[in-house]
Amino acid sequence: MLSKLREATHQLHKEIEKDNLADLIISHEITLDQYKKLLLQNHTAYRIVEAEITKYIPEYTSEKTVHLQKDLDLLELENPYLEEYTLKFKCTSVAQAIGARYVIEGSSLGGIMIATHLKDCANLQDLTKHNFFNGDRDGVMSWNKYCKDLKKIDFTAAQEKEAIQKAMDTFNFFGKVFREI
Repeated sequence: MLSKLREATHQLHKEIEKDNLADLIISHEITLDQYKKLLLQNHTAYRIVEAEITKYIPEYTSEKTVHLQKDLDLLELENPYLEEYTLKFKCTSVAQAIGARYVIEGSSLGGIMIATHLKDCANLQDLTKHNFFNGDRDGVMSWNKYCKDLKKIDFTAAQEKEAIQKAMDTFNFFGKVFREI
């Protein structure tokens, strides 16, 4: 199933990375305003998707939204986009929640790499703490747990299709948030 999810979303993943302000962290060119925008974009997408996952997988836990909220609080930012985007993403089954979770969990690996570049961003030197892009390897453990849990599930053909479609929908939702906010 993991291979099927990866294969089905590979191109979407690449396209979304092109529109993401995180590239400016990697090139060390990001401004403080761009960083604030990046945090708002991520907070919007993660909070909405994680809330939907939790509806169908109550034992699901993630610190991503919590860390993003801490970063917004440190910068004294309110997120005005949540209400507008909440209705634009829904899960309606466990299979869909599993597909959405693939996107959330998989992002941990990229987040660790991005975190290594923050110290080299001259325009962010006044920020002494990064909660979301913290380089913490707990995200990798969460990804590994997801992969292990995924192997235990015996999907029907319909559930498999549903999970894959929702993973694709989740990438598209992130892309929409990154383009519009």
